[in-house]
Amino acid sequence: MSAAGPALLAAAAGVGFGHAVLPDHWVPLAVVGRTRRYPLSKIARLSSLAGVAHVLVSIVLGAVIIAIGLQFRSTIEHAQDTIIGCILIATGIGFLVLELTGHGHHHEHDHDHDHHHDHARPHTHARRTSGLAAVMVPFGAAASPDLTILPVFLAATTAGIATAVGSLVIFAAVTIGTIVGLTLAAARGGYQIQGNWLERWGNVFTAAVLGVIGLLVLLGVI
Repeated sequence: MSAAGPALLAAAAGVGFGHAVLPDHWVPLAVVGRTRRYPLSKIARLSSLAGVAHVLVSIVLGAVIIAIGLQFRSTIEHAQDTIIGCILIATGIGFLVLELTGHGHHHEHDHDHDHHHDHARPHTHARRTSGLAAVMVPFGAAASPDLTILPVFLAATTAGIATAVGSLVIFAAVTIGTIVGLTLAAARGGYQIQGNWLERWGNVFTAAVLGVIGLLVLLGVI
């Protein structure tokens, strides 16, 4: 490893942490996990998978950008922010609509068995649909690529194979560890907050969080 190797490895760790710590990578997963009362083990699995996907997409997209020209990097980053921001906002609106239409939480019914049977399937379908969106949207936000690793990786390749591979390994480890750690910490903290108001308005809170973070991503703030 060259003399610049340690500095490049440290830079890769800093880039991984600096990007993964942004709230759009872990807050949506933590909030959705708390709202839907997922066990911490499930939240850990989801955030781990999101972290792995984040690293893989970053590496693959980075390779494509290197192949077609670095001048396209800013265009791709802007399009990425627009797409992710709009999806988060739209999903937040979806949660709000589900809440307003009575599909956002369970209700107790005093109807007879036949009437309950007639309506069980639509309600079940709505819950499954919202549940899928609840998982996939924050997962997709967490998995969005980080192109800030490109300059570090390009510099590392000039320092040798060991430095290049090491920079990717450290970037991956720090990124995944940060996403999982922050998601679990936030979700665990959320479970300390108790009250009927949170259970009743959990979907509204989730909608607000997704909407705010989506807007910040769309505006390029985060």
